[in-house]
Amino acid sequence: MKIGIVGLGLIGGSLGLKLQSLNHTIYGITNNEFNEKKAIEKKLANFVSCDLGLLKKCELIILALPINDLINPSQRLVTSIPKEAILTDVGSVKEPIVNTWEKLHPLFIGSHPMAGTENKGVNSGFEDLFKNAKWIITPTQNSDFYAVRTILELIKSMDCEICQASPKEHDEAVSLISHLPIFLASALIETAHTKNNQSLLDLSQKLAATGFADTSRVGSCNEQLGLDLAINNQINVLNAINNFKNKLHILESLIKEKNWNLLSKKLAEAKEIRQNFIN
Repeated sequence: MKIGIVGLGLIGGSLGLKLQSLNHTIYGITNNEFNEKKAIEKKLANFVSCDLGLLKKCELIILALPINDLINPSQRLVTSIPKEAILTDVGSVKEPIVNTWEKLHPLFIGSHPMAGTENKGVNSGFEDLFKNAKWIITPTQNSDFYAVRTILELIKSMDCEICQASPKEHDEAVSLISHLPIFLASALIETAHTKNNQSLLDLSQKLAATGFADTSRVGSCNEQLGLDLAINNQINVLNAINNFKNKLHILESLIKEKNWNLLSKKLAEAKEIRQNFIN
């Protein structure tokens, strides 16, 4: 197919590389001439331009833009997308994006690949980002059957595991397993950064190893992403934080009460439950 990708950062650039390897012709859109040059050097697409007019050639278009740009798209972007082109996005919230684009485009299907790194920009994409990744699509009662089927086939061709849910269910689920960890990691980093005790801070930084690195990794994500998630999935994120605070309070009480037997049981339960989340 002739596939357009608007935004050639980590997700868009990785898609460009992967889809080219599957013999699709990729038309990539960047936001400025500097990124256009970089994207051409990295061969992120067969054709790269800042000109949205390039999209007129496309049968299917993927919007790989920041969340705010997906919820509040420019009129230039909207008018540049052919009405007959199938359209999807890769945003990590779905309700506000789906609500916006279903009104703007008849063949829009919301989607979200559960893949990423802490890197961003045109230098961050790589072909294997989506290998064995979970990719969720969020069709609604308004969705075109052919568009849904085409998106599903494209995702399957990239060796991804497909999940399907409503936009609302998606946002509730990712608030627990994707959005909440960003804010927990941020709080963990702040806690370890003991500003009032330099010697303790120096020692902690020297001793920090894989456990701290694994637990805090998502705290090094793009801060704009974290802000966008909080703004656009606020209720679900707050519910997740409140639930976490309650669980942490229980553990705190068990430690205060020296209830080691029940604490051991709680830790063992969590260890067992974790296996259902990590495949």
